[in-house]
Amino acid sequence: MSAAAAGLAAARRELVELAPAVRRAIELDPAIPVRLRRWGGRSSAVLRLPFGVLAGRTVRSAAEDPDAGRIDVTVDGGDLLAWLDGTRPAAPEPRDERWRGTLPPQAGWRRLDTVPAEAIRAVVETGARAAAGLDRRRADAVLDAPALQVSDERVGAVVVSLRTLSALRRLGFAPPGTEVAVDVCGRWVRVAGLYGSVYAERPGTALMLAG
Repeated sequence: MSAAAAGLAAARRELVELAPAVRRAIELDPAIPVRLRRWGGRSSAVLRLPFGVLAGRTVRSAAEDPDAGRIDVTVDGGDLLAWLDGTRPAAPEPRDERWRGTLPPQAGWRRLDTVPAEAIRAVVETGARAAAGLDRRRADAVLDAPALQVSDERVGAVVVSLRTLSALRRLGFAPPGTEVAVDVCGRWVRVAGLYGSVYAERPGTALMLAG
C-alpha cells in the first residue's frame, strides 16, 4: 500500500461523508477524477465535472490534531466510491497525473449575496428548455450565457453562467427551502449550497454574476 493509500485508509470514516457528492458526479462520468485533501481539521473532495465545472464538498476532520494525516491526492471517482461503499477492499491508488489545472482557494472568500434555491432551480429549468433540441455548439452557447448577477461595492458586478448553476442543481447541492451563496476570491467564483459548492474561474479580472 502506498503512503497516499495509507493516508486515505486512516481518514476513511470522514471521507464516507463525501460519498453522496462523488456518487452524483460519477453518474455523469464513472472515471471522473477526484482530488482529496485533508488539512487544518477539514477533509474535502474536489471533482472535475465533464462539462468544465469544478464541484466540491468539505467536512470536518475526525483527527484530534488538525495538522495530522494531511492528504492531497487525486484518485479515480469510481474506485473511490467502490471503496467507500465497501465493494472494493483496498483504498484507491493515486492518479495524480489525471488532475490538470488549478484548485479553488481554501480560504479568503468574500460573500457577495445569497439567493433562494428555488430561484436557482427556476433559472436552470428555463435554460434547459431553451437548450432542448439544439445542436452541441448552440447548446453550449446557452450554457455559457449569464444566468445570475450579483454585485458588490468592492468587486463590482459578478456573473455566474447557466453551466455553473446547472452543475449545482444536478449534484443536488441546493435542496428546496435553502439558500445559495455567491462568493468570490481572486479570479474564482463559488456558488455554495447546503451540501456542496461549484466553482468557476472568471474570465479576465473584472467580476460578474448575471440574472
